[in-house]
Amino acid sequence: MIEQKRRKKFERYQKEKKQQSKKKMGLVIMTILFLLSGFGLGLWYNGKEKGYQEPNSKEENINYQEYFYPTILTEEEKTLYKIENKELKEVGKVSKGVSFSISKDEYLDKGYFKIVDMDYYIDYKNIKESEEVIEDPFWKNYIPFNESVQTKEVTNLYKEEVLTYSLNEGITLPIVIKKEDSYGVIYKDKLYYIKKEEGNIIKSQNTELNHTTGFSALVYHATYDHTNSSEKINCMNANSTICLSDIQFEEQMKYLKENHFYTATMKDVERFIDGEVQLPERTVLITIDDGYFVDSAVKVLEKYDLHATLFLIGALSEEEKWKTNAWYSTSLELHSHTYNRHTPGICSGGQGSIMKCGNKEDLLEDLKKSREQLNGSTVFCYPFFEYNDYAIEVLKEAGFTMAFAGGRQKIKVGSNKMKLPRYGIINTSKLTDFIKVIY
Repeated sequence: MIEQKRRKKFERYQKEKKQQSKKKMGLVIMTILFLLSGFGLGLWYNGKEKGYQEPNSKEENINYQEYFYPTILTEEEKTLYKIENKELKEVGKVSKGVSFSISKDEYLDKGYFKIVDMDYYIDYKNIKESEEVIEDPFWKNYIPFNESVQTKEVTNLYKEEVLTYSLNEGITLPIVIKKEDSYGVIYKDKLYYIKKEEGNIIKSQNTELNHTTGFSALVYHATYDHTNSSEKINCMNANSTICLSDIQFEEQMKYLKENHFYTATMKDVERFIDGEVQLPERTVLITIDDGYFVDSAVKVLEKYDLHATLFLIGALSEEEKWKTNAWYSTSLELHSHTYNRHTPGICSGGQGSIMKCGNKEDLLEDLKKSREQLNGSTVFCYPFFEYNDYAIEVLKEAGFTMAFAGGRQKIKVGSNKMKLPRYGIINTSKLTDFIKVIY
């Protein structure tokens, strides 16, 4: 009997012990689960704070079309992507504040826009509408050097000293401009610069075209309409030697066009003298002095799509008729011929240009007014082709960096920028004379 009671008591003890063990185990499991769930919640919360998304998750209810503009501006540094094996792969960066055109393709549905004329994509975030980017492709007129710049693991492309693209790859690109601290290169049909310390120069056959070693600057004055008898009389009475008919002027311009001459800009001239660029073998600079009887010449220039520089006596621009004609032509760039100091008979020698001995303060005031009128031009033409050391000193103090006279010589690399020569074209110049000058 006693043994039976002991057995029952032991069995009850064992049963209670098992129940207590189950309770403890359950409590431990619940504690572990609670801790794990809390840790997971923390990860989830932190991930949300950092923009974390599960792999392959999709952003819902976004109409990417609403973020598309033909031209955009980046509001922060953005990642560049490239298509490799039908997947978007990160290949570099585009800086904040860069404006460019974008297009749409099949990757629009994933929130990516293609950069026009490039193989790169950006996503839809942190961009805004921008004005259309219009770049002057002036570099297309230059003959590339038979040298290229070669980068290695990273290629940084700059515009106006500002980093635009940073690509995670080495590239070899032809050089079209050699600046003091960088090389101008063409990438995806656009001009960028690579800093000298970020690339190596290698020899390469980039072109077989010849480039000029020196070119002629031509100077014209008045061109009259041959059908307007009163205009012809007025022009001839002013100066019969430098008055050309529009027929004679057109004969010469037509020759330039038909024989594929490049008519240089002043920026081209400056770069060429500094050895930064190579100009085509057939290059010429067309200049016109004063601003009298210009309309007929402008019409011819526009007809043949040629470029010229007008060295303007600034006071002439106040004439309303003159303003409404040549002033707004895209065939002309305007530079200084003084504002109102085209004055002879003041100083000794030649025609006595006032630039050689005039009061410095008076001359500086006149030149300042001329530059302001011409949007800060730094290019000058000496009245009557006359200059001396004093005139050059005044010009430099006024902020001019190039000045033209006469001299009948070609402009070459290293030419003195303050004494640039030109060939005068007069009404007795025949086409054969003209041809001899330009070759």
